[in-house]
Amino acid sequence: MPSLIKSPTSDGQLPDGAGLRSGRLSFTEVLGHAVANITPSAMAAATVSLVVANAGALSWLVYLVVGVLMLLVAGQVARLARAAPAAGSLFVYLSRALHPVAGIVAGWAMVGGYLGALLAAPVLGAAFAARALALMHLSMPAWVVGMTLALVAWALAVRDVELAARYGLIVESFSIACIVAIGLVVLVRHGVSDPVQFKFGGVNRHGFFLACMLTVLAYGGFETAGNLARERRGSENTVPRAILLSVVVVGVFFVFMAYTEVLGFGNDTVLLGRTTAPLNLIAARNGVAWLAVFSDLAMTAAAFSASIATLNSISRVLYSMAYHGVLPRALAGVHARHHTPVPALHLLGAAMVVFVTIMAVGHLSVLATLNLFGIFTAMGFLVIYSLASVAAPLYLRKLTGRLPLGSLLATLVGLPVLLYVLWGNLYPFPSAAQGVVTVLFLVYLASGVVVFAWIHRRYPERVAAMVQGLAGD
Repeated sequence: MPSLIKSPTSDGQLPDGAGLRSGRLSFTEVLGHAVANITPSAMAAATVSLVVANAGALSWLVYLVVGVLMLLVAGQVARLARAAPAAGSLFVYLSRALHPVAGIVAGWAMVGGYLGALLAAPVLGAAFAARALALMHLSMPAWVVGMTLALVAWALAVRDVELAARYGLIVESFSIACIVAIGLVVLVRHGVSDPVQFKFGGVNRHGFFLACMLTVLAYGGFETAGNLARERRGSENTVPRAILLSVVVVGVFFVFMAYTEVLGFGNDTVLLGRTTAPLNLIAARNGVAWLAVFSDLAMTAAAFSASIATLNSISRVLYSMAYHGVLPRALAGVHARHHTPVPALHLLGAAMVVFVTIMAVGHLSVLATLNLFGIFTAMGFLVIYSLASVAAPLYLRKLTGRLPLGSLLATLVGLPVLLYVLWGNLYPFPSAAQGVVTVLFLVYLASGVVVFAWIHRRYPERVAAMVQGLAGD
């Protein structure tokens, strides 16, 4: 019986018809994939409290300002995606624009950052599902829910990227709709106008800027649309448009929910800044406590959608890095019938199952664990976005022979802010568990460069072939 997995030969070539299948995904599905990776529902259900604690009633303005900043960064990534479409997205973009070492650092950071989000997603979904069941006077072990979410997401990602992307889009749409419904209830009860949220005179500038730094991380994930570049359907502008529109869509959602959540708390920003379940409290304070169930179900759905989207994203990065010889060639294998990177997906799916098991057996704190994973993921985003901001104008100049002023201006505005956020995570150096995670990320990032340097020294011909392949993929 012939093998269902087609792996590259020693020269890195796949058998005819055995690669990722092109033309499978529509613009809507690529857009849904990017939005699902951002997981905007998490902002309204949890992380908005961190922003409100620093920016108070002007949190909606923070999300608007940072949304504009991230739109500049998204524009840079979109330019690279249009010029160099590839399954590995920023790994390939930066290898061509700067140097293969920069590409490897970006790919390594993407794998680490996405892996943190991937492992956290089913555990987070299980926690919200358990709370929703409790509100309905039902119960089920959280680990059972988490394992179910992980296994179903794994199966969907292996079976069909189009099915997985469409299903993720549907689930994420349900999640956002549930949360927006709570926001609309607030507007009906309190009215649209809230003068308190438009008083700019008493704003704490330090707190406002700190909130801006926190909000940069809420937009992370839009670049993952580029990971499906080989499988998109339509024009070469499909992925760039999905990257830009995903930031616009979630930006509007963020501003709307920040405004309505502050309004729903009666402008009690101190209480909102301290709660870990703002939507549940808003529902209770506005006489619709039953909507809290939908809030928790929405986050469960969002976590499931994020699991599917992140599996698709990180598997394509691993596939591309393996295809170009940075990782073992076995990870570049593709299912003969489904045309999905099955070896990479199986590796990631197994990691999810193991992590859910560890969380269950060890009785570990979900929130504490997710906070540490968030640090790892956030630093990965900051590294790749900073590199993309540098690469875009340089690569466009290489292609056109002139320095693009729009891209250069976006770099001059966005890069200093991104670097400041990254520096803020390193100095003053965090203590306790956060410090350990920061060290682990830096060691992890450096290990990619060390491994590449060793390969370069031991197998120079392999590196030469890698560079040539990245230049003309």
